[in-house]
Amino acid sequence: MVVTKVIQIKNSKNLKRAINYIARDKATLIPDTGKQTDDLFSYELIDGQVMKRLVSGHDLTDISDTNMIYEDFVLLKQSVDAFYDNEVLSDLKNDKRVLAHHIIQSFSPEDNLTPEQVNEIGRRTVLELTGGEYQFVIATHVDKGYLHNHIIFNTTNEVTLKKFRWQKNTARNLFQISNKHAELYGAKILEPKLRNSYTDYSAWRRKNNFRFEIKERLDFLMKHSLDRQDFFQKAKALDLQMDTSGKYVTYRLTDHPQQRPIRDRTLSKKGKYGLEKLEERFAINEVVYNIDHIKEKYQEEKAKKEEDFELKVTIEPWQVTHLTPSSIHVSITFGLDRKGTVSIPDRMLDQNEDGSFTAYLKKNDFFYFLNADHSEQNRFLKGTTLIKQLASQNGEVILSKNRQIAKLDQLVEEFNFLAINQVTNSKQFREMQERFLEQLERTDQTLEQLDAKVAYLTKVLGALSDYQDGLVPSEVTMAILEKAKVDKTTDRHLIRKEMKELQIEREALKEARDKIVEDYDFSQKLSQEYNHPNKTNPRL
Repeated sequence: MVVTKVIQIKNSKNLKRAINYIARDKATLIPDTGKQTDDLFSYELIDGQVMKRLVSGHDLTDISDTNMIYEDFVLLKQSVDAFYDNEVLSDLKNDKRVLAHHIIQSFSPEDNLTPEQVNEIGRRTVLELTGGEYQFVIATHVDKGYLHNHIIFNTTNEVTLKKFRWQKNTARNLFQISNKHAELYGAKILEPKLRNSYTDYSAWRRKNNFRFEIKERLDFLMKHSLDRQDFFQKAKALDLQMDTSGKYVTYRLTDHPQQRPIRDRTLSKKGKYGLEKLEERFAINEVVYNIDHIKEKYQEEKAKKEEDFELKVTIEPWQVTHLTPSSIHVSITFGLDRKGTVSIPDRMLDQNEDGSFTAYLKKNDFFYFLNADHSEQNRFLKGTTLIKQLASQNGEVILSKNRQIAKLDQLVEEFNFLAINQVTNSKQFREMQERFLEQLERTDQTLEQLDAKVAYLTKVLGALSDYQDGLVPSEVTMAILEKAKVDKTTDRHLIRKEMKELQIEREALKEARDKIVEDYDFSQKLSQEYNHPNKTNPRL
């Protein structure tokens, strides 16, 4: 587990005190085993024993002397004062200005890292964060029962003399950079606690976004409750606690670390989860899962949603820069100078026998792009962007599983459930039919959008061919390229590849749509069933 904390140092007295504290003997001196020599550290003979001081630095005159480290920091600040001759901008003369940042980087004892490895993780982390243009000192402490680094870096750039700006996304960059280097050394990574963590975003959302999970359970219970009492009992079976004593209904998950209950109105502005609206839905239900099966059926539906993917692509071995027990790091390039890596967790991967990986992503999965040379370029990527970058590098076709297929499949399961139990002359069945027809309409709209994209790319491909192969491009060609804002030197293979991917997605969706309509022709089936109505036990 890697934890990072940052403290600002705003005057020279505090800077000197901090340097003395992090480099103190009790915390940083360990016996030298003699098995390896490391030029990063200094060695001292104490009571006949050679001791290694776990202090390293960057662009410092003497790391063994805390006074020299302090003077190196101050000397650079004095150079800035002499260069600009502006007291207002002087870090040394204004206590409100930040002289240095103090980072604490802690590791779990379970990581089984050596002090030297921990120091190296810290060194690589701060080098990447600062671009190697800022002085820093790192002290690895061994006195607390767990290893941790204290990193102090000067806020003045040695080359440009400009200040390091701790901005809104800097702490996030530090966290992700620290995790990357720690993971490569085998450390366990701190599980994401906030929405901006990228590797376990989807799992995090289900685990910690209580509103999302409560709505999932309520939507399921709405379809499988007969009345208020039945609903209350099944909600309890699904670990959903309700309080109806106040003005609003409140919900709390008893199997999650949810501290405060959530009001129904915060789940839906239209009041979908208020008791009155819920009871309106219960009134149309005639056949539902009974309480003995409710949790099992909910878990089945949830598992199908979690296993669903939207994008699938092969990642070749040469695209993988590092392989760890929990993820792979892949190389990504944007343009000429934006090169970096992205970590993809093992839960999204299948490892193939030939050394390649098959990645299963969703369009709205989040990942974090790390540029080791320019940390200011670090940013989030969506699954769509990541998979396009990977596929463009290796030429693999992206297989897209359109989300409309999963929605149609779910409605078919509901239809089968009602049809098997002969509940076809009811409000419940008609409501399901309406939802099915609405979904078919949305599916047809998606097909039209895919058709439009293919037609658009066909025009662009033709225009590029005319521009790149012809002597004098036609006016139509120039108009199409200008409107599309396409680089006229674009590789036509990329356009053909994207067209092929869209055609595969469209064919799969069209095939699924047509098969469902063929197998479940509602107009004919309903007319037959309405003439022979049946009634069965409502609880299954």
